[in-house]
Amino acid sequence: MTTALLFLLLCQDSEYVQKLDKVKYNAAVRSCREAERRIETEESAAIERLTRIIDDPDLSKKECQLFIQQTDVYDPPYAFLPWQYRARARLSLAAKAKTPDEKKGLLAEAARDLEESLRRNVKSSQPLLDAAKAELQKLSAPAPSPAASIRTRQAALISEHRYKSARLLVEQEGAGLSDAERSELTLQAERACRTWLTAELRRFRTRLQRIGSVAELRNMGRGEFETEFELPPATELAVSTPELDWARKQRETFADVWAGRKPGTALLAAAEDAARLEENGDYPWMGVCGALAYDVLLADVERKVAECADAPAPKRAALAAEIQAGVRSWTAFAGRIDADVRKRSAWIDEHARTLTALSAKLPRDPAELEAEDLRSCFERGPVGAELQTAEDRLRKLRSEGGLTLEARQKLGSLLVAARAMRLLLEGRKEPEVMADVRDDLKALNLVGGAVEPDRFGPRIRRVYDSLR
Repeated sequence: MTTALLFLLLCQDSEYVQKLDKVKYNAAVRSCREAERRIETEESAAIERLTRIIDDPDLSKKECQLFIQQTDVYDPPYAFLPWQYRARARLSLAAKAKTPDEKKGLLAEAARDLEESLRRNVKSSQPLLDAAKAELQKLSAPAPSPAASIRTRQAALISEHRYKSARLLVEQEGAGLSDAERSELTLQAERACRTWLTAELRRFRTRLQRIGSVAELRNMGRGEFETEFELPPATELAVSTPELDWARKQRETFADVWAGRKPGTALLAAAEDAARLEENGDYPWMGVCGALAYDVLLADVERKVAECADAPAPKRAALAAEIQAGVRSWTAFAGRIDADVRKRSAWIDEHARTLTALSAKLPRDPAELEAEDLRSCFERGPVGAELQTAEDRLRKLRSEGGLTLEARQKLGSLLVAARAMRLLLEGRKEPEVMADVRDDLKALNLVGGAVEPDRFGPRIRRVYDSLR
């Protein structure tokens, strides 16, 4: 079977049922699921259920991938294929028929159902229809070749996504086949499995990409998490893919982050592991995990940088160490990614630059402030002009921002002292001076009050204490 046909087997129309109609379609889906379970064991009961669904004029959406809106979101799709399922039940009955005429009638009915299914764009009905027509021809033809029989049965298994069984069928019952036929049928099962897996994993990745943040991930209920992170079961897979192997492994990492057992930055390891999963020159799996981990890291660095602004020196040192550790975790991740992959994933280095720039915004202790004590104002003249110059210099330094708590406290102390001394030298009375520096005193009290309040004498001490 050609690759193009295998792609077609996966195709059918998608239909969306809004909340207004969900009740009748929920009931129809339940009935269809029940019939589907009975296809090979209670065929007549299955046919009766499916016929009621087919004949129901209120159900306009049939033979499709059905999405039902339960609340604000749609359920995962269900293959709502009553004509195909009824045909499969009839094919099952035909296989158990006791007379050629009975078998022929069931096959003809199954073929009509499959033709209707195919007319409604369910491409996976094509191999079943071919098999049914082949069986009809065999009733008046010589006994079929082993290859034709196995091909028919394999097509049915593939349509049910039972790829491992389709391959085992060739291995266990293909003794009468030529080497070329065995090889072709084995490869057919594996190609169909790989094609189906590719489509399933793209849907899985789309669900991952809808998770906007680690907080959103952790807000999922258990049922929602299980649905969003559902992967194809391993029991009927004839092959695996690197993407599926990655998804199975990293699903545990997502589960640990979801449950709070690991921080969101643990997804950096998942992103690094995904750097080998290239798709058309892009690395979408790495991008999904990297974006979630980066958002957590960025928020943490931003929060700690903000905390440093008003933190005392010991706490600030601890925060700075944590900030640098966070930045290093990203730069270390970036350093382990192959240069060509980083070149095609520019966001890796862009995020590294952003985090590094943020870490450089930690509050500073300017050297010029450390050395300032206003003494030089009295060593040169005139003193009033020197004090005004010092005040202007201190105000400019404060306007630039980015100072530690201790630096702001010292700056405020010097600013009040410089202005108060200048005003006193001009002959102003203490109450007038206190009123003039009131705004600067308020700002100083917000950062802990004056440093060494007695340093400039009792008059300046009284100014410092005037807001108490």
